[in-house]
Amino acid sequence: MKKRKHQSICPLCACTQTSTLSTEAAVQIHEFLEVIAENFMAIHGSAIYRHYAKRAKRIINVHEPWKGDCTDESF
Repeated sequence: MKKRKHQSICPLCACTQTSTLSTEAAVQIHEFLEVIAENFMAIHGSAIYRHYAKRAKRIINVHEPWKGDCTDESF
């Protein structure tokens, strides 16, 4: 039997995984995360979109486009 390592949980994760988070707190956290995401995308969004666009061009099977990565797996 494997021994489980003690995993420390960050305070934010711990409060969101339990029912001790009030609705007001949940709304504030949600708004905070939206602002962080908007700021992050404003700074890094174009680079992220370029990355995915390049990646999509590399993995498209031009002979059978419905097979995304040439592995004969349909999406």
